Amino acid sequence: MVAPGKVVVDRRGEGKRIVDAPDLTLARVEDICKALANHTGVQFDPDTAPKLSCVIPEARHRFECLVGASVQTGISLAIRCKHPFTPTWEQVGVGPDLLGYLEETIMGERNLIVSGATNTGKTTLLNKLLEFLPDDRRVVAVEDTPELHIDRFWDGVGLVAAREASTSSGMVTWRELYDHQMRITPDHVIFGEISTQNAFAALGALNSGITGFSCTIHAESPLQVLKRKFVRNIAWAGERMSDIPEFLAELVDVIVQIKRDASGFRRITDVYEPRNDHWVMRNGELRLQRPHLLHTAQEDGR
Repeated sequence: MVAPGKVVVDRRGEGKRIVDAPDLTLARVEDICKALANHTGVQFDPDTAPKLSCVIPEARHRFECLVGASVQTGISLAIRCKHPFTPTWEQVGVGPDLLGYLEETIMGERNLIVSGATNTGKTTLLNKLLEFLPDDRRVVAVEDTPELHIDRFWDGVGLVAAREASTSSGMVTWRELYDHQMRITPDHVIFGEISTQNAFAALGALNSGITGFSCTIHAESPLQVLKRKFVRNIAWAGERMSDIPEFLAELVDVIVQIKRDASGFRRITDVYEPRNDHWVMRNGELRLQRPHLLHTAQEDGR
């Protein structure tokens, strides 16, 4: 939504178009935000708390809205619809060799980051990667907006962090969830999208010695993940930690880069192993040289 009464619709394969929505006034949007905030137990007030990030109940669409003086038109609203369409591996540019590599990565409990720009299908890809795991794995998902598909893991649990430090919803903060997740014997710890709120907790999880860590992050390349994105998020959050790039290079096994083309379709373009300083795929070119590229736990001492 670019202004009251004007909505931009962007469909895969069709592109963008403006749709008139005269009933969607600023007052109507504020009423919707208040109802969603009340349902999800977070704060929204046009004057004192004008930003709302949540998931629409049942439909599970991601809802993001900002109203007031920080927006020139008075309102900035985006609803990212959760569609039943799930791309095949072929549709995201994964052939048999790379598919086997990705399965080995997940089943081998390697630490993995899915990287991409906004709306490139990072969470969709991470959910597809989780399909490699058997149902009995103890998968602990940690998010502030529930989007990971973990219902089939009957020994798993989904944790949801509060977006505000003080909330009436009974939810706890990222720091409290970090302490909890480390004490419930996870086989896999799956963070949602890394942000300024949870980057420090994600690094703490990596530093705890766990395996099977996964997350998504906004970045244009695997090297940007290592050298800038975590550093920036942690700095913006007011936390302090030195040598973050070196830290990540030691503990992250695989970074998978996904990109979105002009037609709306997503493709995996790069796969990088920070611990080995090796490109498995670069600019769409697969560079697998042996069946089992990752070091075994015995080789890397973990």
